Amino acid sequence: MKKKILAASLLAATTAFAAVPPTPDLTTPAGFQRSCAEMPVSADSLPNDDARLAWVICRDVDQVRDLITWGTRGMATLDKAHPSKEQVVAEVTRKVDELREQLRRSRLQLQRVQLGQRTSLLIAPGQWQLDLNGNGEQEAWETWFFALPRPHDGPPEPRLPDNDEDRYRREFDANALIRLDQSDVLWALSYHQFLEGLLTALRAFDFDTDHGELVLRRPALLRSAHGLIAAGLATSEQLRSSVLAETDDEHEWVANPRQKSSVFPIPTTAADFETWRALLQELDAVWQGRHLLPTTRGGRGLLASTAPLCPAGQGLDVARLFKSPPPAGTRVGFERMPALNNQSCRTVDAAHPLSNLATRLDRAASEAGGMAALRYLYWVN
Repeated sequence: MKKKILAASLLAATTAFAAVPPTPDLTTPAGFQRSCAEMPVSADSLPNDDARLAWVICRDVDQVRDLITWGTRGMATLDKAHPSKEQVVAEVTRKVDELREQLRRSRLQLQRVQLGQRTSLLIAPGQWQLDLNGNGEQEAWETWFFALPRPHDGPPEPRLPDNDEDRYRREFDANALIRLDQSDVLWALSYHQFLEGLLTALRAFDFDTDHGELVLRRPALLRSAHGLIAAGLATSEQLRSSVLAETDDEHEWVANPRQKSSVFPIPTTAADFETWRALLQELDAVWQGRHLLPTTRGGRGLLASTAPLCPAGQGLDVARLFKSPPPAGTRVGFERMPALNNQSCRTVDAAHPLSNLATRLDRAASEAGGMAALRYLYWVN
């Protein structure tokens, strides 16, 4: 009997060991492709935090590849088949739902990762080289797609992907290494929360192709979106504090002013971290409805010209808009923005002052075309 129990235990241990993929190699093209091919479809059986991080990276990269292939083939279909507007909307809706689900699955795994003070995988994003558009070839833009821009503090020069190999070699670093730590996990988690929240808010609406308007069909999704984006703001503050507290200095991603071994595309100073803190503080106040957005009818500035219009003496309560949305069937368009006013506009008073966020955005948009600020916000989230 003892021999049978021992044999069964050894068999179970051997089976469990075989089910665990080897240590992922995310630093070479062959290692990346092999490691991702060995990842299970479901994350339920992942044995540890390192495996969870590798799973998220592989699944997210695969989602990017699938999205680019889908977009490329979709444009070809539009040129040849000329589908109806309803068919196009249905296909885009399907893809948005698919992307939301993958973001959700990755977010749940990132939320489980608790590295503490230890570091995790070494990764080289510039080595994640794949055929992204599904045409059977790997062009220069695909080879360099995940490579990190070389750090510099000059003005940004945004360009669409192309096949200028010399430019990529000058401006990007295919060999940049990052040793993942808890700060990096928080960076990735906040991005997932923000993106999932934005797509969830989008799916609260259907697009009426006949009238060119959005129709609120699933108000509950606005409440879900509010929670996701609120969590993203909280995670971004945790990230900021976590980076500032770091004392090591080896293959860093987001770096504090004391760290020099970083491949982050933009320099970060003590003033940047203070600006980050102040901006998050104001964004949270707006998102939770403590401060109101100045969207007065006839007002000036970026927000007043684009957001729902409120009467004089009132501002937009973002929390009320998302957490107590209008009823299903509400239509929103350029001619129907005031339909949101009944519940979303609140009187400005001492308890609910106007936010200075609009002033910050207007100032950022006027400086270097706003691109410098947008570049910073994109990388730091």
